[in-house]
Amino acid sequence: MRTALMIGSIGSFFNLYQLQALFPQLADRFGTTVTEAGWLNMASLLGMTITAPITGAVTRHSNASTVLVFGFLALAAFNASIAWTTNQYLLFVVRFAQGVVIPFLLTSTMNLVSTQPGRFVPLYVTGTIVGSTFSRLYPGWSVDAIGWELGFLSSACLMALSAIAIHLLLNVSGAESAGGLERHQSPIAYAKRAFSDSTLLVAYLAGFALLFTQSAVFTVLGLWLSEEPYLWDSERIGTLYLACLPALFFVLGARFFRRYATEAVITASLILLIWVSLWIIGETGISIIIGVSLFASGTYMLQTVTTQLLNNSRLVPAGVATGIYLSFYYLGGAIGASLAAYVFAIWGWGGVIICIAMTQAFIFCLVLFVRYRPTRLPWKTGS
Repeated sequence: MRTALMIGSIGSFFNLYQLQALFPQLADRFGTTVTEAGWLNMASLLGMTITAPITGAVTRHSNASTVLVFGFLALAAFNASIAWTTNQYLLFVVRFAQGVVIPFLLTSTMNLVSTQPGRFVPLYVTGTIVGSTFSRLYPGWSVDAIGWELGFLSSACLMALSAIAIHLLLNVSGAESAGGLERHQSPIAYAKRAFSDSTLLVAYLAGFALLFTQSAVFTVLGLWLSEEPYLWDSERIGTLYLACLPALFFVLGARFFRRYATEAVITASLILLIWVSLWIIGETGISIIIGVSLFASGTYMLQTVTTQLLNNSRLVPAGVATGIYLSFYYLGGAIGASLAAYVFAIWGWGGVIICIAMTQAFIFCLVLFVRYRPTRLPWKTGS
């Protein structure tokens, strides 16, 4: 189960950020501009935003192994398609199609997590860190080393191997959604409950702000470092994201931190760490590496907080809550990638920082409103 869970989260995220380190190749192969690169990075996130709300209902009674196997085979086909794509607009469509598939894999993986959230949440987030890192690192290395076609064909082979591994590991269907939570209620009823739970609403808003920030920063870094005065190639840009891996230490130690601090204290500390890291990312290579490492530690630790909030809810099945969360999460990422590229092209890094600050301030006001408003659950009676 643990190995299958790790493959599910690593393999899903491996497909998510494949173009972030490839701006030099995109410019050479397609004539892509900085703003267009933002749209291409946004394509998979946009696909996820659209399909994420329905994945909970679709996968709730499905065999996790079946969904994961067919999902990875579809991703293998899409990676092979990218290998032979010579048109930028077709590339956008294929990346969008990848985004349509990925939520099914993530929600099925979260259904595995929901069986034992205390044990499996750190493993799931660990998988997202490793998958996200190699999503940027591997394409940057492989495309530089063996070319665009062979680089993406090798990614297709990795997806096919993931499908085979999942099929061999999950021969027992013990991964259905958590508990017998009113199985016969309609998706609309579950949606009403999901949006009436203030804890889940906070998780949705936090997820939006989290991936908006992360997507904006990592998209702009790939663009920034390919220009003067750096002129990094794709392999070097991809290697930079290895600085995200120290975040694994903090994620795997999440239980230890929760033992000695409340979630509010942890969250405030992580937000502070994120802003310190953005300040550190400056004009020299070493400060960028340190800043990326601290930024990744803060954002991925914050992801463990939001994931735990989702699994703490007992009003709706984990798959349904996750589907809605992923829609908010990747909507934030899609807007962050495209908007940050546009802002960076006009105002540079300083403009991106202001954009992130304004978005986070707005989301924080919404969180305060949701947290402290008087609530009346619609399915309960009485005054």
